[in-house]
Amino acid sequence: MLKAGYIITLLSGIGIFNSCTANFFNMQEYDKQYAYMQKQETVYGNYLAGRIAHIRQDYDNAAYYYVKSLEKGMVNKDLLGKTYIILASQGKIDKAAKYAEIARKNGDDNTFIDVIFAVRDFKFGKYKESRDRLTQIQEKTYQNLITPLFAAWSYTGEGNYNQAVAELEKLSQTEEIKTVYYLHKGLIAEYFKDPNTAQKCYDIVINDRGGDVSFRALQIITNFFVRSGNKGKAENLVSKYYGTSNIKEMLSSLNKKIKESDSSVPLLIDSANKGAAEVFLEVALLFKSIPAGYDYAQMYMAVSEYFNPDNDITKIAMADIFEERQMYKDANKYYDSVSKKSEMFYPAQIKKANNLSEEKQYDAAVKVLKKLLRDNPKNFQVLFNLGDVLRINNQQTDAIKYYNEAIDSIFYESEKYWPVYYALAVSYDKNKEWVKAQESLEKALKLSNRHPQVLNYLGYSWLKYNINVDKAASMILEAYEKEPNDGVIIDSLGWVYFKTGDYKNAILYLEKASELNPQNAVISDHLGDAYWLGGRKNEAVFQWKRALKQEEDNEDLNKKNVKSKIENGLNRSDVLTLKDEQLYHSLQDLENITN
Repeated sequence: MLKAGYIITLLSGIGIFNSCTANFFNMQEYDKQYAYMQKQETVYGNYLAGRIAHIRQDYDNAAYYYVKSLEKGMVNKDLLGKTYIILASQGKIDKAAKYAEIARKNGDDNTFIDVIFAVRDFKFGKYKESRDRLTQIQEKTYQNLITPLFAAWSYTGEGNYNQAVAELEKLSQTEEIKTVYYLHKGLIAEYFKDPNTAQKCYDIVINDRGGDVSFRALQIITNFFVRSGNKGKAENLVSKYYGTSNIKEMLSSLNKKIKESDSSVPLLIDSANKGAAEVFLEVALLFKSIPAGYDYAQMYMAVSEYFNPDNDITKIAMADIFEERQMYKDANKYYDSVSKKSEMFYPAQIKKANNLSEEKQYDAAVKVLKKLLRDNPKNFQVLFNLGDVLRINNQQTDAIKYYNEAIDSIFYESEKYWPVYYALAVSYDKNKEWVKAQESLEKALKLSNRHPQVLNYLGYSWLKYNINVDKAASMILEAYEKEPNDGVIIDSLGWVYFKTGDYKNAILYLEKASELNPQNAVISDHLGDAYWLGGRKNEAVFQWKRALKQEEDNEDLNKKNVKSKIENGLNRSDVLTLKDEQLYHSLQDLENITN
């Protein structure tokens, strides 16, 4: 695996993307303009429709209207650049090459044009031409990584084993890409029916202590072992990672495939095109590992898909990029394209359900998860996710049912399971079953090694019910010391001061919480209360009115009570007293530090 610093070094100087994003305050207005521009058959109307679609990340329509603009005669460097980039990012390399060629004739020297040409030439067997295209690119990413790998597979396409290995040797001295070098050397050795070399290379990959073996590498290497008649070694390799992995379902599916296979299973990478697909997948995944590389990752992923549209890892990775951009429908198109027989089917469906939930399509998300559950009724992750979707949709009784079933499916208690107890507690609390909520929170607190979120929830709840005041304040203080920049925890700390009658410090912390979480209804309500009892009544009414309009935590807001406060103000309630002198002094010391 490449180190982040090495990837950043590779990124320096690379020139692919034209600037094509912008932030707008009123997207509804732009939607109206988009609808209007779609109806215009003018050159400029098509161009503006394409720009608005591009801003909205509607890439299909952006490409459609850009192409229409070009066809109607609008030819300029900026439009051509946007067109071939967006087409290439969708894997439409042949079409991208058409407009890249026009752009080059019009003086565009973007090196990605050469990449588009090289990829197209390679796909159609013009290996020398593709090498020549890439070799002339001087950027570090190409010289130090992409070009040697790409050239090696081009020589593979020409049947020249020795020259393919010679190209790979250019990577052999770079420690950061050692596993990449040996994986591709093994793949090429397999292609040329040199199992001894392949075996040596793969052994180096799986025994490398410097980095984790990717799932793709496991697929490739276990495929080799099975075809070599060594199914046991393939199973042992998968088992080696099963115990500590967070992708157990994928590993379990891979292990099942191994058990059902024999030495007649086909070679996984059986063409130069599929080898080139691995090159660009490898590069895409490397760039995807850092935020600055996401645009490059999408582009290289699309190229990989162009060479090999059947690789489900590419589909999952591309969908993940769309998720990061909150383009959930586009992501789910990729998830739906993953076959049920694939090792990637389970994670694809889990992610699809998560995306449906993000779009508030809760019933559809539940349907996807229940379908998975029918195939594996004791699956912890599916049960847990079902509980989450139902809890978010305020179906607390059903959520509690599935959370408890998830807990029943656990073979042994471990700190990694604390979130399910925490989520169960939230559902119990919302379902007005506080005693059970408290039991689950105490369990989560123990398993999580006193996680700040659990400390805060339990402490705040005790304050809400006016019980265990000292323990509640102590827990919230401990949570704050662990997460001093968490707005929700700071809100709870402000509430400690409020409940104990220190309105000056309550305002101080609640204002800070409001700055960090400006859309949180409960925090605005709390700040309004503190303002009122602190003598700032106009500001209090403003905050209460604001709380009624805010969406975050709106379901936890007592709206009837807030409306009453707006009309009648807030009566001073009984002030709670801290009996623990040390805790009292700790809060005073915190005041002094803050002030």
